[in-house]
Amino acid sequence: MSDPERQAIQKKKEAADAKLKGNDAYKKRDFPKALEFYNQAIELDPEELTYYTNKAAVFFEQKNYDGCIEVCDDAIALTKGKPYDYVKLSKAMARKANAQAKQEKLEESIQTYKDALLENNDANIKDAMKRVEKLYKEQ
Repeated sequence: MSDPERQAIQKKKEAADAKLKGNDAYKKRDFPKALEFYNQAIELDPEELTYYTNKAAVFFEQKNYDGCIEVCDDAIALTKGKPYDYVKLSKAMARKANAQAKQEKLEESIQTYKDALLENNDANIKDAMKRVEKLYKEQ
């Protein structure tokens, strides 16, 4: 194994470790610390969508819906023109749709949920979309 390959593997391992520390901080609701660790993970492995969706979850919990959407858009953009994990992409889209719903952008939210379902036909995403559709119809 070449030295650059070893270094790449080491960076991925360090990123995964940072994510785990971020998850611990998130569970303790220490959102500034969680963001710090998720940012570190993204810096070490900028192609891994999970780190972006975790960061977006922190913003969502902080009610920073614009930040949540922005980070989800960053994750979505990473998948353009190359192979990607459709389940992770779907999760990023669903998280974006959740934030749009909280901003009362219900039509946009429903469309984003539909896009997420095209990637991964997940029952939780369907249920979330149905709740937003119900709100939309009640307006």
